[in-house]
Amino acid sequence: MATYVVSDLHGHYDVFRQGLKTIKFNNEDRLYVVGDAIDRGSDGVRILREIQRRENMDLILGNHEFMMLNSVDPNGSYKCGGDDADLWLYSNGGIYTYSKYVLLSVPDRKALLEWLTKRKLIMQISFVSEETGETQKAVLTHSYFDERYLEKLYCELSYDAVWDIVWRSMFRYDTFCGNVYGLYDDKIFITGHVPVQRISGNVYEYKEIYPEPYKIGNLINIDGGLSFGHYGINNAAIFLRLEDMTPFVIPLSHEGYEHMARI
Repeated sequence: MATYVVSDLHGHYDVFRQGLKTIKFNNEDRLYVVGDAIDRGSDGVRILREIQRRENMDLILGNHEFMMLNSVDPNGSYKCGGDDADLWLYSNGGIYTYSKYVLLSVPDRKALLEWLTKRKLIMQISFVSEETGETQKAVLTHSYFDERYLEKLYCELSYDAVWDIVWRSMFRYDTFCGNVYGLYDDKIFITGHVPVQRISGNVYEYKEIYPEPYKIGNLINIDGGLSFGHYGINNAAIFLRLEDMTPFVIPLSHEGYEHMARI
């Protein structure tokens, strides 16, 4: 049994499926998607529904799922006029997700939304380190950590509480939160939200380099930049196996990006 984490798939189902194939994911393994499974790419709904139906996968909500939930009608109608609708559809690539969402039946839409509202924002899991043989604790959160919200479901939290968790970051000046993770040295934190290329400053300069997890103290960021699309850069999903901390980097193909751009 192995424990995997990945974040910020951003609708790239082909990368998701290739990642599962590369890590030889099986029914004994566990996979946690640390937010932003949707938007920008064209198949976010397909990713959500696969996670939804598989017992050994789970989703921790990110800011893109948060925007979706505050945009679409909770009763499953075609309406998309919630408070975050413009922000989601037109500023954050939500239109790609919405165009596939409305193709679902009303019961399927309602089931998907109900499932999303019962996902957690911050989750703690345990795994056995192959290096030390000891059990370690990993906290999974799309970005910010506040121990008051550990293991809480989306439906149990206020808008402001969720906003803090999914938007605030020590790597963004506009939503800066400081290094809250270093206060908990008995845990490691796995986050996404800000691409590692942006953190390291290698967004456009080094096109031949593949992304790798960005580590600072007890924090590991695994956002491989799929939100950027292709643009001749090796943006990718980073599947991280926790037991031995091995990263599996699954790049976005040029063909996959061209498909996204045509939707």
